[in-house]
Amino acid sequence: MAEERVIQGIPEAIANLKKWQIIKVQAVKDRLKKQAFKVELLAKQMCPVKTGRLRASISTNWSGSDMGEGKIGAQAKSGDGIKRPDGPPELVCVVGTNVKYARRIEHGFFGEDKAGRTYAQEGRPYLFPAYFSYEGETIMALATIMKEDVKLG
Repeated sequence: MAEERVIQGIPEAIANLKKWQIIKVQAVKDRLKKQAFKVELLAKQMCPVKTGRLRASISTNWSGSDMGEGKIGAQAKSGDGIKRPDGPPELVCVVGTNVKYARRIEHGFFGEDKAGRTYAQEGRPYLFPAYFSYEGETIMALATIMKEDVKLG
């Protein structure tokens, strides 16, 4: 018969590892949301304004949230918000707008509409620059979270 050996401390080590994982994942979720709200604020500040509809429609949502799916188009209200993204709960954040013409403002529009009118509108980016303004800060913040010591006991 083989003698059973139990290494002391393994159950405690496993329990501590689970606690560490819970603490780190929650810290990442919190930071991602914080950074997304920073991007939203900057996008609203950078957004060109004619009526205020586009600026008011910029919102933040994250995977697993209980916020609405967001309506788009003329029937949408500014409170409808951006559609909730798929992904692991709270680990995917999105900042955007539910306004149909937002893409034309961000990227510009060159062409002809259904009525035959010709347009040559330069883009006035606000979402992409807002995101890229915080991209490095977000990466550094997540790296810091992973390096920080966690008190488990």
